[in-house]
Amino acid sequence: MLASQIIVVSIQRSFTDVYDFCADPLNFSRWGSLPDSIMEPLGGSEYLVDLPQGRKVMRFAPFNSYGVLDYQVYPSGSHTGPVTPVRLVRNGEGCDLQITWFQKDGVPDEQFHSEVEWIRSDLQRLKTLLEGG
Repeated sequence: MLASQIIVVSIQRSFTDVYDFCADPLNFSRWGSLPDSIMEPLGGSEYLVDLPQGRKVMRFAPFNSYGVLDYQVYPSGSHTGPVTPVRLVRNGEGCDLQITWFQKDGVPDEQFHSEVEWIRSDLQRLKTLLEGG
C-alpha cells in the first residue's frame, strides 16, 4: 500500500463554475504545474504535454455530474497510467477541491512531501484565479 495525502482547497465560487473551469483540460495549464506548456489534443480526453519528465499523455475524466476530475499521466505509446483522484465537493455556496496524491514506489519521503507542497501551491493558484484575486 502506498502512502498518500489528501490536499484540499476551499474555493468561494459555485460548484458549477469551478467544475466547468476544471473539467476543461485546456484550463489545466492555467493553474497546474504546466507553465507555458502546450497541450496538444490527441482525441477524446487525451492530450500530449511536455512535462519535466518528458513528453507524456494526459487523460482527463469525462464530463460528469459527480465532481470527478481524475486524470492520468503516462508515456506516449502506452495506453494507461496511474489515476490521480481529484474530487470537487459542494461546500455551502462554495466548494472544496480535493486531490489524493500517492507516494510512488522508490520516491523518498522528502521528495513526496515536496510534491505535496507543490500541489498545494497549484491549488492555491487555482483558488486565486477563480476567486478573482
